[in-house]
Amino acid sequence: MSDKTILTIGILAHVDAGKTSITESLLHHSGTTTSLGSVDKGSAITDGLTMEKNRGISIKASSVNFSWEHRLFQLVDTPGHIDFSAEVDRSLSILDGVILVVSAKEGVQAHTLNLWESLIERKLPVIIFFNKIDRAGVDVERVFLDFQKDLGVQLFALNYPDVSHPDNPKLLSFTNCAHHINSTILDTSMENLAECDETFLSQYLEGEISNLEQVLEKGKQNIKTRALYGSLFGSAKLGLGIEELLNSITTLIPQPKSYYSTAAAKVFKVTFDKKKGRLAYIKSYGSRLKSKDFIRSQQLDKDIKINQIFKPHLGGLVQSSELHKGEIGIITTSDSILPGDILGSEDLKDQYSKISEAVLGVEVIPKDVKDYQKLGEALEILNVEDPILDFKWFKEEKEFHLKILGPIQTEVLKENLIQRWAVEAEFHKPKVIYKETPSKSAQGYVRYWMPKPCWAIMTFLIEPAPLGSGVSFTSNVRTSDISNKYLNEVKRAIPWSLKQGIHGYEVTDISITLIAGTEHTVHSNPGDFLLATPMGLLKGLENAGTDLLEPMYAFEIKANKDLLGPISTDLNQMNAQIDTPMFENYFFIIAGRVSVAAAMDYAIKFNATTSGKGRLKLTLDGYKKTTTTDDKIRSYKGVSPLDESQWILHMRGAFKADDRSSS
Repeated sequence: MSDKTILTIGILAHVDAGKTSITESLLHHSGTTTSLGSVDKGSAITDGLTMEKNRGISIKASSVNFSWEHRLFQLVDTPGHIDFSAEVDRSLSILDGVILVVSAKEGVQAHTLNLWESLIERKLPVIIFFNKIDRAGVDVERVFLDFQKDLGVQLFALNYPDVSHPDNPKLLSFTNCAHHINSTILDTSMENLAECDETFLSQYLEGEISNLEQVLEKGKQNIKTRALYGSLFGSAKLGLGIEELLNSITTLIPQPKSYYSTAAAKVFKVTFDKKKGRLAYIKSYGSRLKSKDFIRSQQLDKDIKINQIFKPHLGGLVQSSELHKGEIGIITTSDSILPGDILGSEDLKDQYSKISEAVLGVEVIPKDVKDYQKLGEALEILNVEDPILDFKWFKEEKEFHLKILGPIQTEVLKENLIQRWAVEAEFHKPKVIYKETPSKSAQGYVRYWMPKPCWAIMTFLIEPAPLGSGVSFTSNVRTSDISNKYLNEVKRAIPWSLKQGIHGYEVTDISITLIAGTEHTVHSNPGDFLLATPMGLLKGLENAGTDLLEPMYAFEIKANKDLLGPISTDLNQMNAQIDTPMFENYFFIIAGRVSVAAAMDYAIKFNATTSGKGRLKLTLDGYKKTTTTDDKIRSYKGVSPLDESQWILHMRGAFKADDRSSS
């Protein structure tokens, strides 16, 4: 192991901003590759999947290493399409810093805003790279100012783009920009520096800014403290700005915080390889890990054995005997570890907000009925690789159900199934996943005392709770009537008891109180209360009735003011709540709230209306009550606790139906 500092850098962007091209340029310029990989030609190292090569977009996060100025960089190239934002979330959890790529032509786009909110929440160091300055019609000053305004931050330009000759753009280092010192980009950078540096403020007011090396050094100091954000202009296509980017991430991204003295790692990705089996991508945060070591899996709550260790190398894997602190590696193990698992005893859990949540559900069916079993097994593997799919295999109904983020994701899943398993599948039209909440207060009584030995008698009070409050449980029963060991089984049963309510959706915003009950000194077993709790809760929900809650989007639209009329008409047709529009030069900005069901397909219409030049940002914004209609109601999957005799047989193992995923 060398003495190089190891930094894990993520490269993030809205789709088509050029981040994979920048990744290839960084690899080539650093001497890691001998030829420049191309997205268009399908030769990009970080786009290893056939689907990525065919589509020209990143679908899975990938890691490549390169060295620059005595530092080892582990560069994580992430997907740019919001349908794959779960992959970005998992990658963000292991980063030391970020390169945020913005197309100088399109400027700040919807997903740029989503990414920025996550970066700010995590307090990650960020370098902004304005790419594609060679594109016709680029307004470098406008994209610089718009970024500041739209994201509410202060930038400091580390170089200056001379696009006076569009066919031959040039870059000037900050210290060679004396002739452009009064330009909007540099003047704004100076103003921003003056606002956060009192010493420089007096120099700026007195016009003492001729020493650009000194100004640059002050700018870098404030970038390191995140008072300012460093920005660079360039073109990956022409190789412009790449060396400046390498130097900037080397000098402006601070060294990682201290690591742990014991073994500790985070699993941020899992894939399956035909020969190697389950591959878990991890980042080490502690002492050296070696093959054949045992380490605790917090998700599995047991020690697992590391069979082999690999390291990423130019799109492939090379075997290694050990993994050091700060390094990204890939381990094989016979245990079923999942993305998000923490290895070791340290608390490395990721508590930050997700970029996007899955609120759409699809049913998947095999085109050939003979592929039913094969399709189910393939979907189980895909669910391990991407747990946001929340795959459910309802064996009695022979149905497969997934949660998705958007339509592009279903197209990719289709291709994945064909390429990896030779299975053709059809995806039904996505449906909104509602939630349920009690309509009123009611009681649910359950008496499970036959056939003996068994005894669990309980009465639950079910009450509506405030919107967004989730699930609460209280017991008012004396421990002399039901002892704590049985109450613990009741608590354990509540979350999965509420996975399906009387309309087929997860129940939330509910207050549950156990108001009466008894155990039997001879006949009661812990399993009795585990079995009886869903029966009592579902009976209470049946007596109370439930209202449906529909997911809502908060939207923000920016488009040419000439389009305000048609866009307002669209929003009114979707029954959107609309705020007063604001006007800015040739554009209007309008925000509000709209249901996911109404806006599910609006992005396509919006892009057509604006010819792809508008910005539509949709962010999940909680739930609200909606009308309950037959087309929204789902049948209960599996054996319902309301069918008491069948439920008891099922839970006792005599009934073979399975209402949960087989995974």
